[in-house]
Amino acid sequence: MDERHEMYYTYDCPLTEQSPPVVSLIGAALGLGSSLSGCAQGPDILRQHQPELLMSNAHVQAIWDELIRANRSRPENVVSTISRFCLALAERVKETIDNGERFTVIGGDHACAIGTWTGAAMAIADRGPLGLVWIDAHLDAHTPETSPSHCIHGMPVASLLGYGAPDLTDLLRPEAKLLPQHLCLVGVRSYEQDEIELLKKLGVRIILMEEIHRYGLEAALFEAVNIASSGTAGFGISIDVDAIHTDDAPAVGTPAADGIRATQLISAIAKLNTGQNLLGYEIAEFNPSLDIEEQTVNTICDLLVATVANYSSVNRYPMSPSP
Repeated sequence: MDERHEMYYTYDCPLTEQSPPVVSLIGAALGLGSSLSGCAQGPDILRQHQPELLMSNAHVQAIWDELIRANRSRPENVVSTISRFCLALAERVKETIDNGERFTVIGGDHACAIGTWTGAAMAIADRGPLGLVWIDAHLDAHTPETSPSHCIHGMPVASLLGYGAPDLTDLLRPEAKLLPQHLCLVGVRSYEQDEIELLKKLGVRIILMEEIHRYGLEAALFEAVNIASSGTAGFGISIDVDAIHTDDAPAVGTPAADGIRATQLISAIAKLNTGQNLLGYEIAEFNPSLDIEEQTVNTICDLLVATVANYSSVNRYPMSPSP
């Protein structure tokens, strides 16, 4: 990270070298993309709850890496501040992949995904495109022109596809970081018409909750991983906590009824056959100030353990593009 970016961001818990395979847990303490800023505290709370649990898998070494924070000490607008934050996160994710490690980014509101998956896409750009599984109650495919709230956590999917504010779409390189044929959204049940029209026009596969009720979550994730891993050099899985049933994860700013039960999701993630091309996970939108008797933090801790366990069968880099 050069001095220009260090001026804007502070970092905690520096990376320590470990034997392979390593999963780096990167905190993304961002709350500016939402109307509620409490998501910025999510990584700190999870790090307090989780230190020993993450070291319990004999096949994977999960270590807390940097905690990236937005610094609003300069007189910038929200888009510029989030853009700088996402640039710092993108560079950290890219460096992690370049070092041959997997990662889990722990948000923070879901605007952090612009940084996470920009970094991943750029890390593998010379080998092929990025694929992405997006598990979320919402489409997150608004642009500044279509968003009723103008909150950036409702725009990361559109931004990664190249639609939206240039400060967000052009990080690291002025181009789309994700192609629509390599994206699959899972668990969607709340959206606006402009969002679904954009994604349908682009041909993005959207698995609504009605399909999950009919065919099951495991079948949905199997299809999603197949889409994200076919013809790509690597793929990731981004999980918005509001995809989960509110009885199991109430601490989200934009809850939606009829979510995925936590036990279902945790079991399905732990059993996923992701192959060699899994780059990393992301978990976003945990707002500790809204939690009830630590229901959400406990659910996310169990989900984190499942993601770490899922890395056990994944080999280290280098990776080759899927046929």
